[in-house]
Amino acid sequence: MTEQDTEVVDAEVIEDAEVAQLPPNPEMLNTRMDELREQIAQITQIINSNQKQLDTHMAAFNWYAQQLEAVTPEQE
Repeated sequence: MTEQDTEVVDAEVIEDAEVAQLPPNPEMLNTRMDELREQIAQITQIINSNQKQLDTHMAAFNWYAQQLEAVTPEQE
């Protein structure tokens, strides 16, 4: 095994060891989960608002299309 190969193996072992040695921090996880929940709620509110606006615009478009059909002479 070359020195470079040894360094790669050592790096992999160190990375695995670092991950394995980190205990979960419940307070940090709960804080992050709360932040994510808040972001999800905000995004959901934006989506709902956009959906209402889209529905309104679609209804207006359909109404105008009906009005246009009513006044446009039929072409055969």
